[in-house]
Amino acid sequence: MHGESPIFSSEVTVLGRSRRSEERLPADIRARYGTNGLPERALCRIVDITKNGARLEVYCDLPRFSMITLKLPNQDVVRARVLWANEFEAGCRFIEPLKDDTFDAIYQRGHA
Repeated sequence: MHGESPIFSSEVTVLGRSRRSEERLPADIRARYGTNGLPERALCRIVDITKNGARLEVYCDLPRFSMITLKLPNQDVVRARVLWANEFEAGCRFIEPLKDDTFDAIYQRGHA
């Protein structure tokens, strides 16, 4: 062992940074949405929500980057852009973030 350097071993895990600016809170909220300026008649379910957006369970295709109006349970209507969509889910970003009291009321309703 004379003259030999000791060997050290370590394991490093590099975590990728999330693209999300805030944690999504789980929800189970029935809502309605409209596209292309049409009234909010299509049914959806809000699966999780933040002040800046939501993940929706939808029953028909929503084109990526389309604009929707989402009617929330407290009767507020928010505009959002669809950022991603697959067969039965869509992620949208609200054009204007939800106000604290609106967000709190919606989140509480989704967990009542």
